[in-house]
Amino acid sequence: MRQVVNLRGTKFPHWKQWKELPRFLNQKEKRIANIALSILFLSSLTLGIRTLLSHETVLPKIGGSYIEGAIGTPQYINPLYATGSDVDADLTRLLYSGLMRTDGNHGLVPDLAESYTVSEDQKTYTFILRENAEWHDGEPVTSADILFTISAIQNPEYHSPLAVSFADTQVNATDDRTVIITLNEPFTPLLAALTVGILPEHLWADVIPQNAPLTTLNIKPIGSGPFVFSKLAKDNKGVLKSYTLTRNASFYRNTVYLNEITIKFYNDLQELTEAVRNNNIEGASVLSAADAQSLSDDGVIHLGSPLLSQFTAAFFNEKHSMIIADDSVRKALNQAVDRTKITQTAAGKLATPIVSPILSDMPGYDASLSVPTADPEGAKATLDAAGWTLAEGATIRAKEGTTLSFSITTLDSPDLLAAATELQSEWSALGASVAIFSVNQLALQNDIVKNHDYDVLLAGERYGAYPDLYPFWHSSQTTYPGLNLGGFADRKVDAAIALARTSTDPQKAVEAAQSLVSAFNESVPAIMLYQPAYVYAVSPKLHGTTITSVATPSDRFANVEGWYRKTKRTLW
Repeated sequence: MRQVVNLRGTKFPHWKQWKELPRFLNQKEKRIANIALSILFLSSLTLGIRTLLSHETVLPKIGGSYIEGAIGTPQYINPLYATGSDVDADLTRLLYSGLMRTDGNHGLVPDLAESYTVSEDQKTYTFILRENAEWHDGEPVTSADILFTISAIQNPEYHSPLAVSFADTQVNATDDRTVIITLNEPFTPLLAALTVGILPEHLWADVIPQNAPLTTLNIKPIGSGPFVFSKLAKDNKGVLKSYTLTRNASFYRNTVYLNEITIKFYNDLQELTEAVRNNNIEGASVLSAADAQSLSDDGVIHLGSPLLSQFTAAFFNEKHSMIIADDSVRKALNQAVDRTKITQTAAGKLATPIVSPILSDMPGYDASLSVPTADPEGAKATLDAAGWTLAEGATIRAKEGTTLSFSITTLDSPDLLAAATELQSEWSALGASVAIFSVNQLALQNDIVKNHDYDVLLAGERYGAYPDLYPFWHSSQTTYPGLNLGGFADRKVDAAIALARTSTDPQKAVEAAQSLVSAFNESVPAIMLYQPAYVYAVSPKLHGTTITSVATPSDRFANVEGWYRKTKRTLW
């Protein structure tokens, strides 16, 4: 007792005294003491954890894999040819790198180039290459690789669709790390064009141009990008089913965190969507608006939907159909279109109705242009005045024995088929006979577009990192591989577009846009319908994937080296 109560003045009790305290507490006091001690312990533990966490950072860690699905089958995993196929472009983006690149948040930035300068007259670009950039086989990336790639693009024997962007370009090197590009005239889209992946000269130099599309380097490529080709899988018919890529441990830009990315290939959007639902894949390169919303609501995927520099339009092919060649028919079809309804039907809230080939983020965009209200009665009057009339009891208009019959060709995707069906309904109400033909991606690219085998083509086109009007609306681009799908030709517009490409005056781009819109509305080579968001999916377990803008779908891989699944904690 003396040990407990004898505190010797104000001296704090020592441990032997505290040890004897429980002998003098009753049961109720012991319970109170135990509760107090428990609270004290938990409070101290919580405080300690909070203090620890406040001084702890979660960082990405190397490891993990990711499986994504895509539509189509790779043909040319080669920067010279990849622009014709989204799946080729995706794989090329993962395996190759260019002098410049499109960053998903900051626009155009140097890539293989460490830095660059531009002369005062905008005709000479000098690039300094990184010292630590290597090919996947360990060889260094040098100026010889840049010279070879651009020369190959310019060589007509390679048949690269990129040739138009390098037509007036001379490339030289003063040493292994210095590349000088000289232009005859300023060319505003040059930096965007230089995002093209660079080929390894030491592997491609011995491949003759005629054999370039046939070499195994198109299927088992060696690049300098963040991922390295590992293996491919085929079915018993020899059809490619998947591609597996592994991390490039020597990547020059940043640490690559994912150990492996596998891309699985599907025939169409329905197969791809089912693979997401069945958890056969963790992400998808594209989804329909309706499926994307459903899967996102279910928590199956994380949805990406940045605005895409792309438009969906109904392109008229006057050379394929005498009916479509009639100016009055095209004008009437344009009058009858309900763009708002078509947009809602095809893409819901993930698209915006448009009326002009100049999109909202492009020079010369006219914000005062409003989407017109459909005028089916006015369209009927236009057809009547042009001699396309309905005989008594007839349901299809005719003119001099020719019926108002034509077809819409489109990709077999739910969004485009929904838009085609709505167009068919609106045009049939005028007294036209309208058939719909749907084709897969391969047939669309290799047959329909290449041969211009369509009356009306419902399709999307992308302007890319720089909104260059030339490939899409210049009269020289009406034949393949040009992208002027409506056969639009106007000399004044040609001159304005060419001047905008070579002038350092930004006003020239505005004037080219205004010239195009004026002539476009007069001749109606196409009906502009809507600008879509790019809807794709990634796994919710994957981090670091956020981007704010894309010029092409492959731009979702803009910062792929920063994607990660595993984390580590560290104190600071």
